[in-house]
Amino acid sequence: MTEHRRVKREIRSRMAQTGEKYTDARRALLARAGAAEGAGSGGTQRPRPAARPPRAPRGGRFTDQAYNAILLAQDEARMLRQPKVEPEHLLLAAARRGNVEQLLASAGISAGAIYDALVRAGGLGADLVLGPVPRSAAGEETLGRAALAAAERGAGPSTQHLLLGLPEQSIAAALLRELGVVDAAALVDAAHPVTRAPMKPGSLGEPSFAESARAAMARTPASPGPIPPVFERFTVAAANAVQAAVASARELQNRYVEPAHLLLGVLDAPEGAIAALRTRHARPLDAALARAVDVLTRERRPVRATDVLTRERRPARATDIFTAPARQLVAEDVLAVAERLGGRSLSAGHLLLAVLESKDEKIVEILGVLPDREQIAAEVAEAPGDEAHA
Repeated sequence: MTEHRRVKREIRSRMAQTGEKYTDARRALLARAGAAEGAGSGGTQRPRPAARPPRAPRGGRFTDQAYNAILLAQDEARMLRQPKVEPEHLLLAAARRGNVEQLLASAGISAGAIYDALVRAGGLGADLVLGPVPRSAAGEETLGRAALAAAERGAGPSTQHLLLGLPEQSIAAALLRELGVVDAAALVDAAHPVTRAPMKPGSLGEPSFAESARAAMARTPASPGPIPPVFERFTVAAANAVQAAVASARELQNRYVEPAHLLLGVLDAPEGAIAALRTRHARPLDAALARAVDVLTRERRPVRATDVLTRERRPARATDIFTAPARQLVAEDVLAVAERLGGRSLSAGHLLLAVLESKDEKIVEILGVLPDREQIAAEVAEAPGDEAHA
């Protein structure tokens, strides 16, 4: 048991330094131990090396948490109708969850407060933005500065380093000062004190913002990505529908939230336009809900004794991570629907229409039981936004 704890400590120590996932860190340590054991075999007992922490990584790459925040920044820019990801969008995305959320919460600042300040500063554009959103030069500079700040602290870059990467003259830095954070470095270092020596010069490639950003982003993104937050443009009913979709995935023990869970969530509304729709079309919609549950549960595999022993093919663990099609629905397709119908807020009706128009295979199968699908869509489109704003 003591040996097991030691191994786990070494794995977590490597994760903290390299930003690797648990399985990657464990694999690397096992490979290193195996190589050492092979070199020491030959009839003599290999002396056990003294315990020491792993070396600092030579090239810091963004952690899963930071990488997902960087991906989420595209959604933030799109929701604000901005054609490029700026430092303020990276700040807003990082503030949703994880290290930065905790740091800012300790200073009494929420992501919603950052959003409101950004809108007051003119951060809401006029034109719809869909598809991939590129980073601006200032956005790239933020990533490079974050990578260098992490290197100076002997760590792999994570979300808290994005705070350190905000250019001093950026809107994001000004928003933080307006909200009371005058010294972001002091805030970060108080919660994440420096415990390791800085990385050697050049360990991230050329010591420039651009090269550092490219080195830190040179990794495979986590897939599927994180749950899209309930953006400020969502109405109360739409926000509740997204949360209900997550709850449905957990209840059905599905690994990821899919478009079918969003259908379950949005039709679960206790009142409002969607509830009235359920009353008018009770029989076909109830049939669709039953089909959805059937589709979402039929792929679950039973637990077998060998699964427990080999720790393979275990039952799916419920999570709040969205699949790519579900993320697309919540972060992009609903925007297109609202734009088409002339709405600024994103309602449960907009979300339902986006689901009804989805090309996802399971959604197509589920909606095959709706004989009056076009009529239902037309009724939703007539009054998609009669809800209170979140």
